[in-house]
Order: sequence, then structure tokens, then C-alpha cells
Amino acid sequence: MSSKTEMLTELLEDLSRASQGNVQASVIISRSQGLPICSHFPLTEDTGLVPEEDVIAGRAIQIESQTIKVFKQLKRGPFVRMLIEGESGYVIVCDAGEDAILAVLTTKGANVGYMFFMMARHSKRIASILGG
Repeated sequence: MSSKTEMLTELLEDLSRASQGNVQASVIISRSQGLPICSHFPLTEDTGLVPEEDVIAGRAIQIESQTIKVFKQLKRGPFVRMLIEGESGYVIVCDAGEDAILAVLTTKGANVGYMFFMMARHSKRIASILGG
């Protein structure tokens, strides 16, 4: 039987493969602690374009926290996911269970609809592995 960390790492690696090379970083983050649980950084030509996992985790938790407040005020229901588009790529953050979120940084060439689909599938598995 694989450990939780091995199973989570395998899910992140699968997400990276499914993106056809468009995932630059993926991090599973603890909501309660704001710290990375597991991360995957595919080997890229220029690693200077991707922040460290602690930076991704901290910013993703900040963004998610504020988004939840906005959703409540605007009566949009519970948080599911968000997409932030930048000049050189996307940040996608989605719910991954009771105490986790999944944050993914992609290139501009990523198929966003497919990423939503794959992240939703993987988020359910993450929640199951983490027990919530």
C-alpha cells in the first residue's frame, strides 16, 4: 500500500502529464495551516519563472480566503474554483476537501476547460486520500 504522500504525488504527476506539458507547478495546500502538503514541479527549461511551493501556498490561501468572503457577500454559494489569468499563464485554485485546496500554475497554452475537468477529478481523489 502506498503512503498518502506517494498517492498525492502520483495524482499531481498525472495532472502534469494530462496537461501536455502546460503545468509548471501544482501544490496541495492545507487550509488550516496554509502550508504545502505535497507539490510537483515538472522539470522546465526556466525554473526562475515558477515561485517556490511556500510562496504558491501562501498566496493561494490568501486568494482563496478573500474569494470565499466575496462569494458570501455576492451570494454565489460555496467556493468551487477560480481562474486567474496573467500575461504569461494561469493560476487555478480549487477546493480539494474539507481542509485542502489544489493550486496549479500553467502556461498560457493550457486548455483551461480540460484543466478544470482534470482538477475536479483529482480534487475528489485528494479529498478522499486526506479523509475529507
